[in-house]
Amino acid sequence: MALNIFAALLGLLFVTLNKMQSCKKDFKVANEEFVLSKFFQDELIAILMSLTFIVLMAITVKEWIHVKPIVENYVTVIFALGGAIGSYAFLVFLGGSKRYIRQIVDKKTNIADGVEPKKD
Repeated sequence: MALNIFAALLGLLFVTLNKMQSCKKDFKVANEEFVLSKFFQDELIAILMSLTFIVLMAITVKEWIHVKPIVENYVTVIFALGGAIGSYAFLVFLGGSKRYIRQIVDKKTNIADGVEPKKD
């Protein structure tokens, strides 16, 4: 079971690092400083939901195997994908970092286009 949970946590870590890199690039484009603590503050709920999903998978794995015994051959893969795909979904729908930086980019674009007056 530990290997399965480790695989799921690696899936979560992979997706979180990918999102972090993407946000870091967006912040750079917007000439804003990427702050790791702010990223985790904005994404904490999504990450915690992903961890909860992983725990739920671990608790219910016996039921999956009971329903479909062939699943036992793929449990580690299912956990890895569950950690990654679950994290991706939660970070996309609940994460706040992308939404935050996109608002900044929109505001700067509107100022540059003359749609919105520049405030000093």
